[in-house]
Amino acid sequence: MATSEPQIRNGNYVDAGGRHTYYEVANHDGFPAEAREMLGPSLSPEILPPFLRELYANVSPDGPEHFDVVLEKLSATWKTEPSFELSELERLAMPTLVMIGDRDLVTVEHAAAMQRAIRDAQLAVVPGASHGFPMETPELASRPVIAFLSQSR
Repeated sequence: MATSEPQIRNGNYVDAGGRHTYYEVANHDGFPAEAREMLGPSLSPEILPPFLRELYANVSPDGPEHFDVVLEKLSATWKTEPSFELSELERLAMPTLVMIGDRDLVTVEHAAAMQRAIRDAQLAVVPGASHGFPMETPELASRPVIAFLSQSR
């Protein structure tokens, strides 16, 4: 979670003007039961969309076979992270866009709770979109981000 400095971290982008785009769950309460089960004891590569392996293969200096190593490490992290309390989001002072797909792993209710917890936040729910929509359909994902970043504050 970014709280002041412009940065990219854990799926969050803060631009130099202090506007914040947030597209990650605050904590595991935002996952429906089936997503929590998926993050259970071991995350199987077979349940992930194939494009993730392909994207990794295209840029990895370690080669495509290293994807399973990375996935194992990410799986361990996803069991406990992120772990922000919604009340921690109240510290965000910059305008914030909370963005989610309506078929996301994260519930729309959780995203709305995040939006309510942040003083100057907007919520964008992208219709027909999954958790991977920023990579699957970047042109669709970019529209609410560009509109948000174009607003004068």
